[in-house]
Amino acid sequence: MSVEERDIEIKVRPEGRTFAVRLFYRGEHVSGLWIHDLTVHFGRGVRLRMGGIGGVGTKEEYRMRGFARRVMEFSNGWMLENGFDIAALFGIRDFYERWGYAPALPEFWLAVDVRYLPDEPKLKVVPYSDEHREAVVELYERNNEGRMCSVARAVEFWKGFSKGTSFRVEADPVVLLDGEGKVRGYISFDATGERANVAEVGYSDGSVCESMAAAMRRRAEERGHGEVWLAIPPDHPFAIYLRRFGCRASATFNRSGGGMMRIINLKTTFDRMAPELERRLKRSGMWGWEGEFYVKTDIGTLRLRVSRGRVKAEPTDKAGDERLELPQSKLTQLLVGYRTVEDLSLDDDVFVSPGLIPLLSALFPPLNPYIWWSDRF
Repeated sequence: MSVEERDIEIKVRPEGRTFAVRLFYRGEHVSGLWIHDLTVHFGRGVRLRMGGIGGVGTKEEYRMRGFARRVMEFSNGWMLENGFDIAALFGIRDFYERWGYAPALPEFWLAVDVRYLPDEPKLKVVPYSDEHREAVVELYERNNEGRMCSVARAVEFWKGFSKGTSFRVEADPVVLLDGEGKVRGYISFDATGERANVAEVGYSDGSVCESMAAAMRRRAEERGHGEVWLAIPPDHPFAIYLRRFGCRASATFNRSGGGMMRIINLKTTFDRMAPELERRLKRSGMWGWEGEFYVKTDIGTLRLRVSRGRVKAEPTDKAGDERLELPQSKLTQLLVGYRTVEDLSLDDDVFVSPGLIPLLSALFPPLNPYIWWSDRF
């Protein structure tokens, strides 16, 4: 059945820090999604405004009529008009690429045999409650300020641990207290006896790691499990601490689907990233590089000037010879460290001037971008 555009109306309704996008067909709500208004870390001290897309769906009897397409296209435009820098979603395979989204968030797991973990925690382990919220947020921010793509949490907005290591599993968090009752660490377990999974950890300093490991052993043994599984990036300090006991790490990089991202506003994204790019340049062997080059994508072109260690992005209508030319979806993968410029240069739809590769490698190194389970949408 053909659809007349005059029969379609799309409305946006704010609900707290979330926006409900609803498509009406002949007055009936038939399709929609949610845009969660989030702030994410994009380098130490650098934050971007991100639209977290969730709840994409169309009533069964109205599918295959292009309603989801219209909602996604509308949402991309609406986010651009309303000051968002980037967007992300956790989606099915072979669907969201048509709206510019690309896999950008790997999944990480670490498995540890609990027999070799410490026996007893030196700190007191108690269930998490709202009285611990401010301290937990402080620890989280201290631990994750430099974690690419981690969602920034604020006490006034963060409501606690919303889920375990799946959208269908609740969280069972605990905190670790010192002798004065101060929160020194936290662990978010899955609220199930079927497995000993950990969705998130946080701590004040490395001395807390032993007690966290012991608390995980106790949790696993009480439920009859010989292993504990943590959803945690491999370069996280606690993941590195656990290596002394023996562990297995795995990473999943999706061809399609899973954690996907895209750039919404090319200029503001680079403007806000500039301090982080300058720090990377300073730490690299490319410090002192002077000049300009172009980044050309399907959503616009920027001229990047590098002078005296400063990086400045300016919109332009044309690109010069020294350039990086690629779809914005692949630029997104480069910015978050999901792929490298050397890898991208092998793709048929990517062009990079050979002389720029050392500079771009310094500006955009491989990273482990991650959104903790409790912040997923």
